[in-house]
Amino acid sequence: MGVSDAELMAQAVVTTPRDPAVWQVARATELARIFRLPYVKRGDRSLDELLERFSAVVAVADPARIHMRGASHALFFHPSMAAQRLDRRHRRGEPDRLLRAAGVQPGDVIVDGTLGLASDAIVFADAVGMNGHVVGIEQSALVARLMQAVQHCGCKAYPDAAGLLRRIEVLECDHLTWLRQQPDDSVDVVYFDPMFRQPTANSPSIVPLRQAASPQPLRDEVISEARRVARRVVVVKERPQSGVFEQFGLTPDRPRGQFAYGVWRKYV
Repeated sequence: MGVSDAELMAQAVVTTPRDPAVWQVARATELARIFRLPYVKRGDRSLDELLERFSAVVAVADPARIHMRGASHALFFHPSMAAQRLDRRHRRGEPDRLLRAAGVQPGDVIVDGTLGLASDAIVFADAVGMNGHVVGIEQSALVARLMQAVQHCGCKAYPDAAGLLRRIEVLECDHLTWLRQQPDDSVDVVYFDPMFRQPTANSPSIVPLRQAASPQPLRDEVISEARRVARRVVVVKERPQSGVFEQFGLTPDRPRGQFAYGVWRKYV
C-alpha cells in the first residue's frame, strides 16, 4: 500500500538539475512556493539518492517533473488525449463524445470533480469559451499544485493546453466537501472521472498519476450532492460492466466498450 497524500507531501522536496543555471534556481524557488515544500540543493546527488530520503522530488523541468519513490515514471503535465480531441473538434468539425453526452454549451459552468492532469477540463474550458467557467477539483495536493505550477509558469511543450488550463479554477480539496457548500442548481454540469479499479494498461502517463491521486471510489452521497448542485446534468466516466451506472441510476452513452459516460439529467 502506498503512502497517503499527507505523508507524501510531508516527505517531499523541490530541487534543480545538477549544475543548475541561475534561472533554474529561481524556478525551483518559485516551485517551492507553489508546492509549499522545502527547496533542497541538488549537489551531486542522483534522483535515486534523493528518493532514498524523500518520498517525492519535484524537479525543475517544463515547469516540473515529480519523481515518486517506487514509481517507474515521473509525473508531469501533458494534455493526453485532449490535444487530439481539440484538433478533431476544431480542424475536422467532429463532435466530441464527452461534450455531446454532457450537452455542453458556450457559457456553461462546469465542475470537474476529479481533475487529475486536466485532460477533460481543458476540453471543457475550450467548449464553454471565455464567458463560461470550469472548476477543477483535485484532492491530491501534489497533483493540484502541479496544475497550479503550470498555470503560473506555463508549459513550452504544450502552450495551447497550458493556456486553456489557465482558464480553469483549480481547487485543492475533497469534491464532496466542496459540493456540500454549493447552492442548489448552481452549475450546469458536474463531471467525474474516477480512477478505474482495474487499469487496462500500465500507461507511462497513468501509472504515476494513479500513485498520487486519491484511490477513493465515488460514493452515494457524492452523486446525491452532484444532482442537487447541477442544473442540468451529472456525468460519470466508467466501465459499462463495472456496476457503477446501475448503482447511481446513470444511463451510459454506449452499452459496451472500454468505457462509457453515464448520464443523469435533471429534466428529461
